[in-house]
Amino acid sequence: MGEKIIDLIPLEYPKDLALLSFNVKRLKPKQELVVKITPQRLETYLKWAAESGNKVEPMEENLIKVVRGKGFHGICLGEKISFYALGVKLHFKEFLFKLTGKYPPYLVNFVSINEGFRTVEKFKDFLSNRRHEILPAPKEVEGYCGLVVGFNELKDAEDFFNKALANRCGVEILFRSKDFQILKKAWER
Repeated sequence: MGEKIIDLIPLEYPKDLALLSFNVKRLKPKQELVVKITPQRLETYLKWAAESGNKVEPMEENLIKVVRGKGFHGICLGEKISFYALGVKLHFKEFLFKLTGKYPPYLVNFVSINEGFRTVEKFKDFLSNRRHEILPAPKEVEGYCGLVVGFNELKDAEDFFNKALANRCGVEILFRSKDFQILKKAWER
């Protein structure tokens, strides 16, 4: 095997999943990544692959191959319709924020769209006291469809990111929207 191997064994959940997701998002469709894992975590990566539109193939006891897919678009017809309807709504909202110059400067993304919605739901009380927006993730960060929570204040974004990570939610990175500079990485915390 001559390819680079990413070692997730030393990382706890969800930091391992954040690092995996981050690296896979940098691949082109059908490109592969070899990942070193503990066998007990295989089910987590399989679930993530189903939610993110990627493919995980076991290779050896401690190795998997991850193949970059084209993103999640729903499984059944109802899911697909719901996914695209929500996408249209969020992209229209994004367009209005950019048009009016009110696009949030700080964004937090997630390992999957579903994980983003679960995290937002889990912290709805926390978020209700902070100005935030749920938006589609920029293609420069996700590659395909994704979800971000945008904040006008860096402190609010950092508090949300840290709280979500401490509660084992799948946040991935916190970045600036104007230049996509990464401010925090979940696996480095």
